[in-house]
Amino acid sequence: MADRVYEGQLLAGVVADVRDRLSGNTARANARLGLLRPPPARARLIWIKSDAREVNGRLAAEIAGTVRERSADRPIVVTFEYEHQAMLARLKAIANLGFAYGPADRRAATRRILERLRPAYVVALGEAMRPHLAAGLKAAGVPCCIVHGRPGAAAEGCMGFPQTASEQQAWRGRAHCAAPFYARLAVAQVEPVFQGLAGAHARALFWVTDASPAIAARLAQAWQASPGGTQDILFLGCPTAGAKRLSAWNEDRRPLAPGSVVWVDEERFWPALAASCTAIHLMMPPEPLLWAALAGGRVVSAAHVAGLDLPGAAPLAEVASTELVTYWAWLLANPGAARVAADALRRYFWQERRAAGEAAEALVAQVCAC
Repeated sequence: MADRVYEGQLLAGVVADVRDRLSGNTARANARLGLLRPPPARARLIWIKSDAREVNGRLAAEIAGTVRERSADRPIVVTFEYEHQAMLARLKAIANLGFAYGPADRRAATRRILERLRPAYVVALGEAMRPHLAAGLKAAGVPCCIVHGRPGAAAEGCMGFPQTASEQQAWRGRAHCAAPFYARLAVAQVEPVFQGLAGAHARALFWVTDASPAIAARLAQAWQASPGGTQDILFLGCPTAGAKRLSAWNEDRRPLAPGSVVWVDEERFWPALAASCTAIHLMMPPEPLLWAALAGGRVVSAAHVAGLDLPGAAPLAEVASTELVTYWAWLLANPGAARVAADALRRYFWQERRAAGEAAEALVAQVCAC
């Protein structure tokens, strides 16, 4: 429903408007109509516009923070189509920033928002550059860019900052080289402190980041039936029968017993796990989790490497879920090969992190020049 509302479909918009006003959320209803109040400012503002996806909301907040660091006085407004707590927490920490729900892509709403905000530059995250907005910006001569999204038919005249190989291909040379902004945001923890805390009594730690509950249950059963099931610790990205919550372990910090199956139930543990696990296996994780796992510089495998849509040739082993326990046993039996794989991944991560930093600098320079 949210996508159809912000795409400007009339019936969906009427239903959402009535629902929001009855529930007391008149601010969201008014924002969809373009009735936003701009912050008082002498200079023309920067408008950073996110769609409904959480990853794009977070990225919008980080871009706003980077622009604020470069230009302390420039007015900035961030709009979004859905409230995500991590995004809101970051936005509230940025000084002199306005943020609110954004407008639906209807002609009248677009006209109102552009008249009220009078932006000097627009940064659109994901699928936020919709047809009426693109037409309004073109008519007003407002420069714009799309970050973490494909150009689409409405992106004529926009600069692209793609994050993935497929996005870069879609831009067909009209954009910067693909640079994963989340590589720049990932916490690259170096010391494997978690291994000495949670895994002090275990031979090895393994982490499957994002398997479905059914696949995770099958993996846990296969792992428990293997020799590793009595010597190692298995971390899973979803709950499964008999799994302990990692946040519960955090209350007393006692080492986990070998053979434990642990549900990684909070994001704050990702950097420590990434730096401490012997190997990590990816299914199709969202960008924050993907780059958190790659930042650890450990051995990382994936069920379908091409499906991760990474820029460049990522040195990941492609391992089917049914073969994962066997692959882990091979890594333990071949520590030299495991070190080579981990070193290659570490170089890849820092290469992409540098590329992301360069792209972020180019984006901020372009925004602040307007």
